[in-house]
Amino acid sequence: MLLLRILAYFIPFGINFLNGGFFFITAHRFAAENCSRVVVASAITAWGVAYCLTTALSGRLIKSSNALKFILTGGILLTLTSLGFIIFDGLYTQFLWLGLSGIGAALFCTPFQLFAKSVESGSRKSPGTVRATSFYTLTWSLGFASGPLAFARLNNRNGFLVTLILALLVTLSVVMIAVMTRKNRMENRTETIEQKEEKNLLFPAKTYTRLAVLGWIVGGLGTITVSQIRTMWPKLGEELAISRDHIAYVLALVSYVQAFTALSLCKSRSWMWKRFPAILMSAAGIGGLMIFTFCGNLLLFYFGALLFGIYSGCLYFYLVYHSLAHPERSGFFVAGNEVIVGITSMLAPLAGGFLADIFQFTGTAFIFAAVITFIALLAQLTMLVPAKLAKEE
Repeated sequence: MLLLRILAYFIPFGINFLNGGFFFITAHRFAAENCSRVVVASAITAWGVAYCLTTALSGRLIKSSNALKFILTGGILLTLTSLGFIIFDGLYTQFLWLGLSGIGAALFCTPFQLFAKSVESGSRKSPGTVRATSFYTLTWSLGFASGPLAFARLNNRNGFLVTLILALLVTLSVVMIAVMTRKNRMENRTETIEQKEEKNLLFPAKTYTRLAVLGWIVGGLGTITVSQIRTMWPKLGEELAISRDHIAYVLALVSYVQAFTALSLCKSRSWMWKRFPAILMSAAGIGGLMIFTFCGNLLLFYFGALLFGIYSGCLYFYLVYHSLAHPERSGFFVAGNEVIVGITSMLAPLAGGFLADIFQFTGTAFIFAAVITFIALLAQLTMLVPAKLAKEE
């Protein structure tokens, strides 16, 4: 049903609009106050701590049958967080609200992916897992891109009012979806889908586990690189006297390209299991990071954002797809994705910030990210062995 899809995919857009805005405005405020690079990087770290702990604690409780309840709770919490940013707007008070927003995001991400898989599984145009992965990555990326833009064009208070309205709309969307879909119908549909998928497996179950673990490795390492861009680019932009608007536009371009890269993959069939596409994907990421490291021209920064957005779009598609595609333990692997994202979001900004402070060069964080990208590529080249994928038992 079209209306159901529109309401469903508005949810990741709205929630990630909030998070994208939270990340941008807090990192920019710390940078503008001449805080150290470690403090700037800690903006996402606070979010990551809460996100990781909440996902780990709630992961075993989440099922397709109760997914909407968790999503609703997350939306309500993010509404309260938006109010907190408006009413209590101290510089370091931001860490409290970032932590609460991390909890709200964690209550959304894992259940929504399971819900999206059930929504898309009835499609005849392409596999439900591929469509769910593509549209989920598209919509949350668009939200992440639009959040920073809103904060760049509006003052802080008006920007948070916009996010508050979005949080309320997200909550309303969940309520409408709950009315449109009866719980028993969704449970029966999910069970039928899983039975059908088990009859059409391309690989043995152990191979799907192998690929899901590879997704964890590549996704975890890739998130380290994304964290460097999101936390250290505002600092580099301030150092180069780039306007706040352009700092936001470059950061938004990464997410917009990421979003439409994911959309272009909505009819994917097999690239996720091949090594050459992995090489192309990593080359785009490393190229973009090198531009951020060594180039001081604004137009080149936009080109670097384009390259890195292609990489991150492929990266997050890769991470989500291999977990959702598992025929028996997709819920477990999806929850694992979110724990890994939480851990890396917590530690990676600190690592990049420490390196940048030690060498007194913000570009050090991007060099670190490029090395991590190459390590992830080595893991893909090692584990994506055609003979093992086909015959592993």
